[in-house]
Amino acid sequence: MTIKVHDLVALCAKAAESANPMSAVRAVVESLRGDIEAIERALDYVSGTGGNAGQVFYRSPAVSMFKVCFPNGRRTPPHDHGTWATILLLSGGEKNTLYRSENGKLRKSSEVTLEPGSILPMRAETVHVAECLGDRPAIGLHVYGGDIFTLPRRMWNPETLEEHKLDWTLYERFAQVASRAASAPTI
Repeated sequence: MTIKVHDLVALCAKAAESANPMSAVRAVVESLRGDIEAIERALDYVSGTGGNAGQVFYRSPAVSMFKVCFPNGRRTPPHDHGTWATILLLSGGEKNTLYRSENGKLRKSSEVTLEPGSILPMRAETVHVAECLGDRPAIGLHVYGGDIFTLPRRMWNPETLEEHKLDWTLYERFAQVASRAASAPTI
């Protein structure tokens, strides 16, 4: 099957306009998961690295779409997206540690390991840590409900679990600390 970027965008953008956009986008992603190689080829022109600017290939007030690449050894600090998200892993392996924020404190709720073709839906209130597993980069299609560049987002210091407003310079410092740690924070 051949998938064109504009077709992928049109399908997700239309789904994002539905009464239940998270569910509708997940259904679209589910329908595409059988041909992840075609999605990878369609998104080959997107680097997937270099922060959001090098990852985004579509954004609107209703939906943002990214190709995200986590290199070997990379772990994010705990963070949220300010909206729902649906992730389809295209290649590599990725572990997500999921948290709930209760009264300003993070509580670990579960871990999910993704392999190519796995889908991880996350509600707006979900906080997570993503990390690459194995020697190959973890590359995924990420679809977010809204313009993720404008949404209020939070992140947490991986050592102290102090909450901060998302700041990309501080986020990168936190990611370096998180990547050196033995594992995601456990609470």
